[in-house]
Amino acid sequence: MIHTLAKLKILKLTILGAFGADVGATTIAKEMRKKKETEEIDE
Repeated sequence: MIHTLAKLKILKLTILGAFGADVGATTIAKEMRKKKETEEIDE
């Protein structure tokens, strides 16, 4: 019983971690794209 609960917690943390990393990567990519567009406009 305790073993199953531990597995579920680890799975939940893994899913949340993957989701968090995905959101972070998307945000960084959007910021980089914005910077690139503003640099191109400035030129």
